[in-house]
Amino acid sequence: MNRHLPAILMTFLFASISLSGCLNDTTDSEVEVPEIVISSAEYNHTFSYQFNNIAPMGYGNETIVTLNETNMSVWLDVNITSGFHQPVLWDQGSINISILDDNETLVWSNKSSGGQDNHTIILSDNFTHSGNLTLRTMADGSDNATDGDVADWYVVRVKIMCQWEA
Repeated sequence: MNRHLPAILMTFLFASISLSGCLNDTTDSEVEVPEIVISSAEYNHTFSYQFNNIAPMGYGNETIVTLNETNMSVWLDVNITSGFHQPVLWDQGSINISILDDNETLVWSNKSSGGQDNHTIILSDNFTHSGNLTLRTMADGSDNATDGDVADWYVVRVKIMCQWEA
């Protein structure tokens, strides 16, 4: 047993010396991670109208929002507040707001005849949206001066929030 002891100790010593480089790495191998800078922008648009005609009438607006970036995340908050009375001779008025992508594809639409509506629309939350947005409002309403009610009206507020990698 004693004659095998020096052989075992020598084997252990050689193994310790050969593995010592694995235990302590003296070279710096840090990988530089590029810093990602996120830029953002916010756009606010308000559309409103009060009808002052006795007979029904239509009113519309179209606004193109130029977003000068590609690969964006885009969120919209839409707040619609309106009041449309119910006339005796024709249908109740309403407000319709539509959001189009590059003036071609309808991505969201809502029709309201009174009260308050709040909506959050996520067009992209993973940096995939490119192109401009078109905000389109179309309303019909009237005012009957003899009934004492407030004339038909609406207010639409749209807040567009964008982020992109700069």
